[in-house]
Amino acid sequence: MSNHFQINDIKTDGLRNVHRVDDFADRCGLDKKQRRDLLRLFGPFATLHELLINSRIRRECR
Repeated sequence: MSNHFQINDIKTDGLRNVHRVDDFADRCGLDKKQRRDLLRLFGPFATLHELLINSRIRRECR
């Protein structure tokens, strides 16, 4: 069974906000290689969605 969504019902809060790649890398604990790759791919700024999709963030177990 399929569901139909209205475009106004989809929430995209914060995904289109532009962030500095260096700040994102520091906050998420990315290594130097990942930081360099993101800078080569996007330059100094990118949207949060682009950064999240193109980075591997280590999980921290409690």
